[in-house]
Amino acid sequence: MSAAPIDNILPLLSKVKQRQPGQWSACCPAHDDKGPSLSIRELPTGEILLFCFSGCGASAILAALGLDFKDLYPPREPSGREPNRYPRLLTAGQALELLETEARLVAVAAANVLHGVMLHQPDLDRLTQAAGRIAWLREEASALGGHRHD
Repeated sequence: MSAAPIDNILPLLSKVKQRQPGQWSACCPAHDDKGPSLSIRELPTGEILLFCFSGCGASAILAALGLDFKDLYPPREPSGREPNRYPRLLTAGQALELLETEARLVAVAAANVLHGVMLHQPDLDRLTQAAGRIAWLREEASALGGHRHD
């Protein structure tokens, strides 16, 4: 895939509706969805977040679309280095939205574990990424407020 991740993902979904800039809803391809239960969010970095309110995991959603986790991220720079993930500070609202999304993902994973659902490696990788994003948000908030929490 060569276009922006959102431009590759949205055409694969049905009943796509833009809710606000950078946020869409659609029918989840991982289950028999009659009404849109999938939330799609494009972060300022170009990364895509997926959340199914019926409980489908990102792995199942991507598999139903014939995609991999790498398809949720912008391509790497030609040098092979990762692009600058956070070229500018997020607004407070964007930071809270990202925190909410990552916390929701962690909560869904915890509920799955509680109910005996086995988490597979892609799910564990995504949880690790969520923890990193939450830690990054804490660091940024601390830096803005002049406080460090070690």
